[in-house]
Amino acid sequence: MSSKSETLAALDDGYRRFRAGIADLDDAAYAEAWLGTWNLAQLLAHMAGWYREMTGALERVARGERPTPPGVDYSDPEPWNQRFAAAALPGRAALDDWDAAYAAYRAAAEALPEDRYGIDPESGRPRIGNRLLQGAGIGHFEEHQPELDAWLAARRR
Repeated sequence: MSSKSETLAALDDGYRRFRAGIADLDDAAYAEAWLGTWNLAQLLAHMAGWYREMTGALERVARGERPTPPGVDYSDPEPWNQRFAAAALPGRAALDDWDAAYAAYRAAAEALPEDRYGIDPESGRPRIGNRLLQGAGIGHFEEHQPELDAWLAARRR
């Protein structure tokens, strides 16, 4: 995955697949703990929190700034994860919030110029657009999709 269109397509595919499994769940399902101590509402809030953080990062990069604001440290994600999960909305409101956060993240990624995507020829590393979509977006779907699938399968038994 290197070009902007390929990266955005991978992001969209992950979103659609993840959302398809939860789109028809009732409010009560969002409160069932299944991911350690977390429930679906907390997982969605965690993901939405990172979308919001990385939306700001994408916007800063588009303005020619560093992705991380001064004084902010993402090196230990656990406090961030806990804070995001603690802000979970109940029931399907969690899905609405997640959808809105994703839409803003996706729009910020779309607005980032093409030259911010791909592989840097000198370093061989992914450029900033790819990195900001991998961690909070594509990688998040890859991380949590198997867990979500297992929970959904267990609910059907």
